[in-house]
Amino acid sequence: MIDLLFNFIDLFHDSYTFRVLGESVTLFRSILPGLVIGLLVSSFLVACRPMKRMAEWPRINGIGAVALMSLMGVVSPFCSYLAIPLAAGLIAAGVSPAPVVAFLCATPLMNPTLFAMTWSAFGWPMATARVVSALGLGIMGGMLGGRFADRLVPLIQKRSTSTERLLQSQEPEIAFIRRWRKSCFHLGKFVLKYVLLGILIAAVMKEVIPIRWVEAVVGREHGYGILVGALLGVPLYACGGGTIPLIQVLMQMGMSPGAALAFFIAGPATTLSTLAAMQMTMGVPVTGVYVFISILWSILSGMMFQLIS
Repeated sequence: MIDLLFNFIDLFHDSYTFRVLGESVTLFRSILPGLVIGLLVSSFLVACRPMKRMAEWPRINGIGAVALMSLMGVVSPFCSYLAIPLAAGLIAAGVSPAPVVAFLCATPLMNPTLFAMTWSAFGWPMATARVVSALGLGIMGGMLGGRFADRLVPLIQKRSTSTERLLQSQEPEIAFIRRWRKSCFHLGKFVLKYVLLGILIAAVMKEVIPIRWVEAVVGREHGYGILVGALLGVPLYACGGGTIPLIQVLMQMGMSPGAALAFFIAGPATTLSTLAAMQMTMGVPVTGVYVFISILWSILSGMMFQLIS
């Protein structure tokens, strides 16, 4: 009986399933430190109620405000739909559209959880490149917002009622530690399911996709790899945490750093939720310009990162 058990284990050890499970464990271990740190930081920021604090800010304008709000978008742990009511509140408080749109453009590209997970999986160069690229797109979006200021103010102000409900729904009687714990639980539950799904898909991809295919499509040797990486990000990007193991495996198989960065920028900038939020805030024409700028910026960022990596 024991011999039969060991024979079964040996048989399983050489199986496709065992290799997929082993690769899944390896991927999860590489992402886990960043996932834990990122969730703790993001949930801390949520517990601090930055939406309520920012809605009470005085009027801020100018280039400095655009850069500042781009940075706030990078640090923000919120998705696009939660950022929309905040943007409406800032517009209602008298903030010009330029810094508000800068915040909206930078928010989907980066947050503390994504930064920590990217650092854990790829190292500081990729994590830094994602931050710089998010800031750049935020600043360009702010310039776009300034150009269409007269059109954007009435559109964004329509969301002011949602902002008031969101801010009023926060419970002042809950202690900070309890808010932090509650936020960590909800964020973790949301992110973890996508991360685990992404890890499983990535492990299967590594077993079934030939390395030469990846090198031929998004490899460093081909000039079109960065363009392909950007275009792949449009339909394939679903959740930031879930795509990290996918790109991690593709880079192990030959995907160039520039193509990976282009995917990380074009993907979150053009997800359905982001585009819906942008359309609701800025209208169809401005959203179309935003999509064009996002894809173009992802390609340019990928090319610059390719040169220095």
